[in-house]
Amino acid sequence: MPRTQLSWQPGFSLSRKPIRKPLARRTKRGASSSGKADGSKQFEFITEVPASLSWCEPRHSPSATPTHSGATIGPVADSEARANSGPNNSRLVSDNHGCFSLIENSEETEPYVDTPLRGPDDRSLTGSDKLAGSATELYDDGYTSLRSSGNATDRQHQPYEGSDIGLAASDLRSSQVVAIEPSSSAVLDLRDISYSPPVSMPPSILYSSLSERFKHILDRYNKEFCKIPLTSDLQINPFQYRTNLDPEPIFLTHAVMALAGHHVESTSTQNHRHAALQLLRESLKSYKSVRDGYPMLDTIIILFSLDETQSAFGNWRTHLTGAYGLLEACGGIKTWAKSARAEAQVGILTWWDAITSLVSREDCVFPYAYFDAVLSKQDSHEWDFYGLCGCPLSLVKIVMQLARISAEKRKSSSMRYVAFDTAVISELEQSLESWRHSPTTEFRGEECMQKDQDRMHCSEAWRNGLLVYIYRVFHWEPGSNIPMRILYRARAILDHVLACRDESMVSRQALLPLFFAGCELRDRSSRKTILKFCSVWNERTRYRVFSSAIPLLKDVWAEQETKGFENVWWGQIVDKKHSSQSCYPLQMRLCFG
Repeated sequence: MPRTQLSWQPGFSLSRKPIRKPLARRTKRGASSSGKADGSKQFEFITEVPASLSWCEPRHSPSATPTHSGATIGPVADSEARANSGPNNSRLVSDNHGCFSLIENSEETEPYVDTPLRGPDDRSLTGSDKLAGSATELYDDGYTSLRSSGNATDRQHQPYEGSDIGLAASDLRSSQVVAIEPSSSAVLDLRDISYSPPVSMPPSILYSSLSERFKHILDRYNKEFCKIPLTSDLQINPFQYRTNLDPEPIFLTHAVMALAGHHVESTSTQNHRHAALQLLRESLKSYKSVRDGYPMLDTIIILFSLDETQSAFGNWRTHLTGAYGLLEACGGIKTWAKSARAEAQVGILTWWDAITSLVSREDCVFPYAYFDAVLSKQDSHEWDFYGLCGCPLSLVKIVMQLARISAEKRKSSSMRYVAFDTAVISELEQSLESWRHSPTTEFRGEECMQKDQDRMHCSEAWRNGLLVYIYRVFHWEPGSNIPMRILYRARAILDHVLACRDESMVSRQALLPLFFAGCELRDRSSRKTILKFCSVWNERTRYRVFSSAIPLLKDVWAEQETKGFENVWWGQIVDKKHSSQSCYPLQMRLCFG
């Protein structure tokens, strides 16, 4: 049986099966591969059988019509996609052992006539038939199945169709490749086709892993993109990609590539996100120790941050529930508190949990004991809550309590014989009224003083925002006028946010207090300023959680104009938004954290 070869040719699509094409069937180079006027090219993975020159007599090739439609490949503008091509328009391919090769593009050939394959049972296999034996399964949406045999490391090089950062070839093991033999009729037809010699392959560049292949993108993520969610740079960054993990967690690499891809406007972002979710789900079923859980927690946090780049509406509780289940399965907070990085990760998770619950007035996912455990370790200088979320620890404690009390208040309002005790709320109000920023005792220079002032303004925005929240959630009655002290605090929030320096990343951390202020202020100039703030930070950070606040504010204002300012508050609009998303299988909630 002639030896078979695998190569890239026009008409490629991961949803198609290999088809046979003898080398002798190649025709004149330089012709259009698809006949399209727009010049777009198609590539297909085909099987080639080297032919002897004695087969072929030079004759004119008949016209051929392609029988497989490939995926159109257009120009890609982002830097991540350019990483897939080397000098002289080279391309990345992989062999059957999971290694990557960078090869130069050959000239295009004309379309060919599809001929049937022969499987092990000697029956013809057309493009719609499945390969015999255990081959790679495909999802209906075109992604390579991640449920085939082997662990996650074995499947690290599987391709994802439509990904400009994705891998070039399927990771088919040699034992899974179907033997392909030319039929007698096909051999006779070769006499009528002119012969072109095979194109030689130049030396290849091999990559042993995804992290090696995408090293420059992962490095840029660690230097730039992972710092965007933070108020300031921290020694321990819960969003940072750890490069010293062995073995390499492929689901984590895909999650980081998805978030990095968003920032460079890559078309492969959702493909990497899908791969990360699928591989993470598989790994969650088979982890054995806390050590296995660390990269899984990294992945959940990065996927949470990735979803924040898309919208303020999301299935946040699904991420939080998954993280909490993982922590509990690996021994609970006592086990995880031994790692400073894990403490910072639990810190940002409990913050997201509290902020989501604060807006929805629903129960938190994480018990308060998790926050208490993190609180006991806050003497460390490697990270702090202000660096994570722009809110000082003393106010974070109040946020954690308010999130749980507001859920109790909402549940008690639906119970006929249950009265809500306002004593705890009165204590929290007094704490907020008396709270003052403690400046740094000594300034080492002007920049140190400027940072301290930014911190004071952001903290004051949070303090006033929580006081406005307490009034609306616990004291306000429909139809009652808004006290002037509440309007004053709403204006103070806006002033403090605008007082932060533009070049710092501090002011955008006060998005939630600013949202509360925007729902109270009727001044058109103030409203316009708030909308501009959201639009500017949406562009600067590429986190669409900011742009999501704009239509929500406009809905509140429109409702106030229609029903009267004293009859409408932001909670009614948020609840309406939540109920409108009830058609989704996963619970959709707002998060401004």
